[in-house]
Amino acid sequence: MNLFAFELGRQKDLCFAELVAVLGEKSLFERNLDTAIFRLDKVIPQELQDRLGGTIKIVEIFDEIDSGDKKQLHNDIEKSFTRCIKDEFTGSSGKIPFSVSTLSFYNQRDIDIKRLLTSSKKTLKSLGLNSRFVNKNFRNTKPSTIYKAKVVQKGIDLNVIKGEKKIFLGKTIAVQDIDSYTKRDFDKPGRDAKVGMLPPKLAQIMINLAGPAKTIYDPFCGTGTVLTEGMLMGKNVIGSDIDERMVEYSRKNCDWLTKEFAAKLPRGSAASRSAAPLHKIFKADARFLTKKDLPSPPDAVITEGYLGKPLTKFPSPEEAEKIFRELANLHVNWLTAMRKLSDSPIVMCTAAFKHDQKIVHLPRFEEIAKTAGYKIIKTFTYARPDHVVARDIHILK
Repeated sequence: MNLFAFELGRQKDLCFAELVAVLGEKSLFERNLDTAIFRLDKVIPQELQDRLGGTIKIVEIFDEIDSGDKKQLHNDIEKSFTRCIKDEFTGSSGKIPFSVSTLSFYNQRDIDIKRLLTSSKKTLKSLGLNSRFVNKNFRNTKPSTIYKAKVVQKGIDLNVIKGEKKIFLGKTIAVQDIDSYTKRDFDKPGRDAKVGMLPPKLAQIMINLAGPAKTIYDPFCGTGTVLTEGMLMGKNVIGSDIDERMVEYSRKNCDWLTKEFAAKLPRGSAASRSAAPLHKIFKADARFLTKKDLPSPPDAVITEGYLGKPLTKFPSPEEAEKIFRELANLHVNWLTAMRKLSDSPIVMCTAAFKHDQKIVHLPRFEEIAKTAGYKIIKTFTYARPDHVVARDIHILK
């Protein structure tokens, strides 16, 4: 069993919850500011990375050292990095891109990145190798820079991670594939910014929060982000929407995904078996679902749902009350209909409104869920800095 550190995305608690759902709480070693460290057996790095919407990169720990005085700490890090570089690159050729990253330090100046970059370059030179570090201005490396420079494939990203009692040293073994996310988000044929679109990373997180599920259902499928991300994770997917145009968009996007991402569809999954339907999508009002719509209950319901009309500014109290009243009525009705058909867990979004540091949430949602026969297990808030509408993500059982 080895230690692996997972760099958490912007919404730390949400990203951490996803990891626990996928890897299991028993595997957790410790959680820190920017990372969660798990003790795991073998992992297929990029495959695991690609299914985790909330993880920025995965680091394999190769050493642990005491966080003594600053001078001794840097001496120990240098020695460990030197050993790692020699193990990795002795006998190699070509120009080596490399970087040094620090994680979970409250004060980034605790680690002298310039010193570590300089000593690492000297080690590579001693092996007869030309190299270049991708850190800008001797500062921490951005994951996007690591990805674009292909540091993981062609070189090495060395990490210094502050733990509870020790300093962990590791090398990045997988990093978020930003090109794939961009393609899935912006290149799909069925898009409509006016109705809002669930980010693929968030869809992945929501699917993972539901736990193991062979079949997932989205009763507000919209342009089909939950469906397409589910297919990439090897799920049977079912979607419905009240709007025929959205149903058609979902169908187009699912068909597009099977062609554009054929190599990434898990082998042997329902999504990749040509004899089985890739997806089932139909027109329906989620408030009036019947057994004819879902003769076999899904293993989990994953949905963003309706968040209200797009907003460019924080609504007035009167506007917010009107929107929340409409949404409360919608949620109590569709949840009640769903409860009659299935005992499956639900991971869903409700609308919240953000202004500066203030977030206004849908009132009394716990009562709404209880009326429909559900209990809220956990709630997370997902907000983007430049957006007025935020999302509260609820896990219901």
